[in-house]
Amino acid sequence: MDFFDTVRKRRSIRHYSDEPVAQDDILTMLEAAILAPSATNEQPWRFIVIRDKGLREGMRHVINTVVETVIASAGNELRQKRLADMKLYSTHFATAPAAIAVLARPWVGGGYAPPASSAPRDLALLSVAMAVAHLQLAATALGYNSCFASGPAEFAREELEAILGVEQPWFLVGMISLGRAAKPPRERPARKPVAEVSRFIG
Repeated sequence: MDFFDTVRKRRSIRHYSDEPVAQDDILTMLEAAILAPSATNEQPWRFIVIRDKGLREGMRHVINTVVETVIASAGNELRQKRLADMKLYSTHFATAPAAIAVLARPWVGGGYAPPASSAPRDLALLSVAMAVAHLQLAATALGYNSCFASGPAEFAREELEAILGVEQPWFLVGMISLGRAAKPPRERPARKPVAEVSRFIG
């Protein structure tokens, strides 16, 4: 598949068929991920591939329990509805044939950042985001669908890290659901034109 066709075809999919994801294809996606650039080439990423359905269901239950607790303490109906919507956005990995937990560790760098600086975490997240993009484009090129979700880490990072055996300095960034779409995606949401989001100097 042409690279630009792959970019255009990639969509965030949250409903999957039961068709499994081939092991060799997952390894190819991971190979694409680790070829991503990273700050000072530290490659601050780790990936945990989860094909165990029972484990994914248990993780979904943990997230839903936390979300329900947050909903109960929400101050208004609009926020409650938004939080309820986050259940699907945060747990679709549980119904996919495979899921990938994405981990990062703080960027070490040259030690020039002030002690209170967010740079170590920010640069790690930027690096890992590029790896995730590579992985998702590789999935598309291989005929699969995917979706990255930060919700699991936002709602239940510590609980999920305990389930997955994640140890510091590593931390959970999010989950990628992976498989083949159960139905064709809806029309792509409109994108702002290039002219609106860019400018040229010189």
